[in-house]
Amino acid sequence: MRTQATAILIVCAAVGITIGGGVLAQQAPAAPQPIVGPPLVPLAESYLKWPLPASAAGYGRIDGAHLKPYVEQLAAISRKSRDAGDRWWGRITGTPAHAEAQQLVAAKLRGFGMDVRLEETPLPPAWFPTAWAVSIAGRPNVVLKSAQPVLRSTGTPAAGLDLEPVYVGLGTPADFAGRDVRGKAAVIYSIPTPSALNHSAKTNGAMLLAEEKGAAAIVIILGIPGNFTTQLWGSGGEGPNLTKVPWFSVGLDDGTVLRERIERGTPFKLRMRLLIESRSDLKPSAVFGVLPGMTDENILVIAHTDGFWEAAVDNGSGVAAMLGLAEYFSSIPRAQRRRTITFMAPIGHHVTPDLSLQKLHDNRAAVFAKTALIINAEHVTTTQTYLYGTLLRKSNAATAHRFFVGRSRRLAQILVENFRLFGVALYELPSTRYGVAGDLTKFTEDAPGIEVIESNAFYHSDEDKPAIVPAAGLESITRAYAKIIDDINKLDLKEIVDAPGASPVQR
Repeated sequence: MRTQATAILIVCAAVGITIGGGVLAQQAPAAPQPIVGPPLVPLAESYLKWPLPASAAGYGRIDGAHLKPYVEQLAAISRKSRDAGDRWWGRITGTPAHAEAQQLVAAKLRGFGMDVRLEETPLPPAWFPTAWAVSIAGRPNVVLKSAQPVLRSTGTPAAGLDLEPVYVGLGTPADFAGRDVRGKAAVIYSIPTPSALNHSAKTNGAMLLAEEKGAAAIVIILGIPGNFTTQLWGSGGEGPNLTKVPWFSVGLDDGTVLRERIERGTPFKLRMRLLIESRSDLKPSAVFGVLPGMTDENILVIAHTDGFWEAAVDNGSGVAAMLGLAEYFSSIPRAQRRRTITFMAPIGHHVTPDLSLQKLHDNRAAVFAKTALIINAEHVTTTQTYLYGTLLRKSNAATAHRFFVGRSRRLAQILVENFRLFGVALYELPSTRYGVAGDLTKFTEDAPGIEVIESNAFYHSDEDKPAIVPAAGLESITRAYAKIIDDINKLDLKEIVDAPGASPVQR
């Protein structure tokens, strides 16, 4: 019996079962520990690549390793902005860095033998933050280094604000119940869905509700593992209006420090300062490169160069794809190009509505009368990631894309066929809007067009760096775009263009 009992105890210990009071009880399992170690193969070398079909062998000239340096060159231009002392840095529309990026595109297009023109567009007064800080007041102050003003936030008094923070969870009406935020700083936890483009505090109206309830400032903790600095749109979307009170975002690490200080129950003040200015002398230029075809019908390829921080995904990746298409088609004899292709780097849509695209839309009767296709190369590839415990884990695959097709059921079929052919993943169903021009959704009815876009955790953050733009992803989507153009050029306009108001195809 003793031997049998000993054996039972050994087995129970091995499987985590204890014996007490004559009852076997399962011990609570230990929390899983993420396995973190060096990669077997460096991520940049291990991305999955789709075999090139023999039927599409000619597109092998489009090489992702050749396209990736365009992303790196644009990121380097952004870093010049940082090194020059710009607090709000990147390729911000109207700044020298943005102008340099536009000139880079123009030079590349000229190098491909195109006629290139730059078209200057004076901007309306533009919002620019010049100085800001958020800290937990005390001895010593705890600076929340990831703090970033939400786009078009109103500023603080020059001396700043010292406010009592109130944590309101997700910021739903239930979260605000019993909490008084009047004259205080409302602290909201926001879930990325899936990024800084859309997040729960925006989609559920939490920030606007905080304003309505009298908050004197709002701090949004964006729940992405790490301490990302993010440029949120906020609930105000992309319009020109400022918020009623200062809005800031902070990264999850800083946000956790702030929340834990609130949980202690000891009163303290949140110190914040935001100075902004309105710049009215900005005159950025849009870039147009024209590759003549054999008819007066046309195709338009668009990719904006402006962006926050290094802006590798948004939109260095799109610019790289556009330049890849420009180089590919410029190497084909004009006699084999049915339609003229115009490559356009608009003035950008982050700071103000894109007036260069608005001008095209305003003149749509003439501009798009014989347009067979618009491609908006927008955030065309990025690394697939997964939320794993408290970590954001990268994979060796490019993300799937949300997409929209306007004015052409045939184009939608061509898109799906070619993306499958080159291994570019798509969402199950198309999106319900066409964002080719940022806030100019009327392009939906102007001409047949496609937008394929993805905005993961790195979007609008200081982690949007070239390392998360896979060369394999650039290669596959640029090849797919090239074949889409070729397939469209086999069709007459009447076979492509649906009547205004026709619904896009559903997969």
